Amino acid sequence: MRRELFGPEDGPDLVVILGWGNEFEFETVQWLLDQLTDAGYRVHGFQIPTVVTDFEDEWLDPVAEYVAEFETYRLLTHSTGGLIGEFLDDPEPVHKVHLSPWWGFHDDLDNPIVTLAMKLPLARPILPAGIDKESLGTHTTDRQIEATPDKAAPTFLREARWGQERLPPFDDDTAVFYTPEDPVVSADAIEARTPEPNRISYEGGHELFGSTSREDHIDTVLAALDSGVDALE
Repeated sequence: MRRELFGPEDGPDLVVILGWGNEFEFETVQWLLDQLTDAGYRVHGFQIPTVVTDFEDEWLDPVAEYVAEFETYRLLTHSTGGLIGEFLDDPEPVHKVHLSPWWGFHDDLDNPIVTLAMKLPLARPILPAGIDKESLGTHTTDRQIEATPDKAAPTFLREARWGQERLPPFDDDTAVFYTPEDPVVSADAIEARTPEPNRISYEGGHELFGSTSREDHIDTVLAALDSGVDALE
């Protein structure tokens, strides 16, 4: 688990958990980090490993142990980060914003081949990831696509499913931004878990910060981090 600090040392603490394959150096991620630090946040960024064999040991515990030192903090996540972030409860974040959280498998992954592969204790990327520029957003660069893994390990999918099946109750102060046409994660799972007043839909790909509509929604993301779900009204 890679962790980096961004922004002013005296700013309010904001924990950011990126999605699978995201790197701090990606131009779209840098754009998001710039918005957050320009807003004055002290960003504690987590870049998650793409191959894991245990959800708690390798994804959740490193973040949970880190935030345990905070009195208060805010949380912003993306995709797989939104799955991990739902389990942070000691302490719970003051306000929580998820971008396209991976709370259910997309239909493309919900098939017998993937189900069978997840039973294999194989921590080696062998399954096509299906990640391309069109699925992520128009601002995604060729360099980002080249650096993003093109295959996923069966144990990665197994552990993601483990977390999805154990999600805690939904926190009413959680704000969720998602696209109903998401080609990577299940939009149906997001809608089933998130009450309508808590969610904002957008267009342009799986990554809001790489989408054509990112400028239209970033102020609302920042407002939700600042004051909670009431900012969506």
